[in-house]
Amino acid sequence: MRSPTRGLAVVRMLLAAGGLVTLPGSASAQAFTPAQTLTTTAVGYQVPQVCTWEGDVHVVWVDGEAGGVRYQRSLDGGASFRPERGLGPERSIPGVNARGVRVLANGERVYVTWLEGGLRFRSSSDRGETFGPVLELTQEREGGLSLAATTNHVYMGWFRSSQDERGGIHFVRSPTGSVFEEVEELSGSDYGDVVLAAQGAHVYVLWNGSGGDEKSSLFFRRSTDGGRTFEPPQQLSGLGESSRDHTLTVQGTDVYAVWTECGTGLSTCEILLRKSTNAGRFFGPVVNVSRDAKASTRPQVVARDSRLFVAWQDLPLEALGPDIVLTMSVDGGFTFEEPRMVSRTRVQSLSPRMVAAGAGVRLVWTDGFNGEREVMTRATVGLGLSLGRLENLSISQGDSGEAAMASSYCGAQVHVAWLEGNAAQGNAVLYRSATLPFPGMYCLMWPEPR
Repeated sequence: MRSPTRGLAVVRMLLAAGGLVTLPGSASAQAFTPAQTLTTTAVGYQVPQVCTWEGDVHVVWVDGEAGGVRYQRSLDGGASFRPERGLGPERSIPGVNARGVRVLANGERVYVTWLEGGLRFRSSSDRGETFGPVLELTQEREGGLSLAATTNHVYMGWFRSSQDERGGIHFVRSPTGSVFEEVEELSGSDYGDVVLAAQGAHVYVLWNGSGGDEKSSLFFRRSTDGGRTFEPPQQLSGLGESSRDHTLTVQGTDVYAVWTECGTGLSTCEILLRKSTNAGRFFGPVVNVSRDAKASTRPQVVARDSRLFVAWQDLPLEALGPDIVLTMSVDGGFTFEEPRMVSRTRVQSLSPRMVAAGAGVRLVWTDGFNGEREVMTRATVGLGLSLGRLENLSISQGDSGEAAMASSYCGAQVHVAWLEGNAAQGNAVLYRSATLPFPGMYCLMWPEPR
């Protein structure tokens, strides 16, 4: 893992000097390329997925005509893409469609997993040039799929439907280039969406129990031996009765769990955080990040050096729809600055995504109501919460949404893929990227964990 020590020292010096320092090459100066159309046959409301590794960009989606998983890659930072190809089996199961596709790159290796009559998986060891056979790892009804990888292993977590008295969180791992081990059950009857994170020999699993009980709790388990064994579950939820929208971010030995927790109604939903400083062995107290009377949901988290950014949807009382807001902590998540409004609209702003960009972060979200939506983006300026200009990435007469985003070169480059609903054959998957010069500078200042 690359050490962030140099970047931390520089950032702390700049923060002490004024906090809102404007650095050359701020993410707000990233200029987006024209939109490229990757396909016109994507399934509606299944979000295309994009991931990166240095100059490689990998995009996957579910095809609306054939019903299978499709894949494209770029080896030049998104400037051009190789021809589209299908990754699904030659013979699909009648009446069963692919869903929940995920993609992850780690060096030369690219992993794609999805649900199609069970859990399926394919991998490449040559940057997506060729893929191994389709592996059918289960034949059960699965959901909530998550994918993580390190140099030595690939991991998957998901929940199994409670039909026929089944349920629970399931986990499987494979040493790189080897076969998968036996599927392991990590919970009892509680099940819900799964979030995985992995770093070195540590594997972290976070899930909620919404599938088994309306009053769902949030649970966490960790492994310190590459997923061979797991410690007992920890219950993390704190204030209310229903935990959801959970996410994890890891930076060294700091592990942040952030989620939405609701009480007796939607208006009481808050964004909560708990932090572990010892790689998930135990967690500190609950921190209420949102701290307001609005309905706060869909949190996104990015850790950069000594700063922690949290964004979410905030629904004011009697508003037409939610806004996107952003806050930041400079003391490891103990306290947060006053949230800043990111979106500027009287319609609803939904589904925020956030990645490291420049010296700070970039957000992308969907503005508007179904049929007239646009994909919007905005980035921070310098090291604080100052915001750059608001940009419309889609700028179309059709319906735009279901955006995904990834960053590369330590935040010097960002990549956005989304659905446009005006294609004759289905939805078009569109792609745009934005780059800052001298990406090596950002990797010196803000190295990414490997």
